Amino acid sequence: MGSLRRFYFLFLALLVTSCSSLPGLRVLTGEDTGEAAANRVVQTLDLVMADKSGATDPSLIAAADRIEAASGNVDIIEIRKDLENDEFVIHMLYRPPQTPQTLEGQVMELDARRRAFELAWQAVLPETLGSEKIRIRLLFPIPVSTLDRGASFIGQIAVDAEIAREDAAAYLSGERNLDAFYSLILNGVMAYRLPETFEVYDGRPNHPMFMLSPAE
Repeated sequence: MGSLRRFYFLFLALLVTSCSSLPGLRVLTGEDTGEAAANRVVQTLDLVMADKSGATDPSLIAAADRIEAASGNVDIIEIRKDLENDEFVIHMLYRPPQTPQTLEGQVMELDARRRAFELAWQAVLPETLGSEKIRIRLLFPIPVSTLDRGASFIGQIAVDAEIAREDAAAYLSGERNLDAFYSLILNGVMAYRLPETFEVYDGRPNHPMFMLSPAE
């Protein structure tokens, strides 16, 4: 257990360092001017509207609403079954809670992130039946101003994580805390990628809100 804890704190340090280097997070924390950072990106973007035609499975919309209501700091952008890759995909904007700029505060933020994953897994477990994997992308919202639609935002990919559905179910049936969550990563049960370059969400939003994505 002591070895796992040492690995956990090493991983925590790497996470904090990686997150602080993300341009999107620098915008949110005031380390970079939102207008300047957004303008550099928005010059190459076009507006993409979510599908509000009713074609999305209502059970998926209901699952997304459950996640948002339970978490309080996420907004679901896209939620769907990816039949080609045999996975269930969730893209969600993540607003980190206001925490002290201390190690304790950073642990609190990581715990909130863990909770967002747990709530998402729990909410969609019935809908993921038949899918081998669950993939979650956490997006940092970067506010921008558009000429024709007013205030908007883009989503910078902060975390790209994937876990087998059966492993997510097994985790939810056991102890839930930071040690248990990050042991999934350290033991290779969950793939947890922090992009090393600036990556922007460019999917097909199907939850009732609009996003910006790279122009074709």
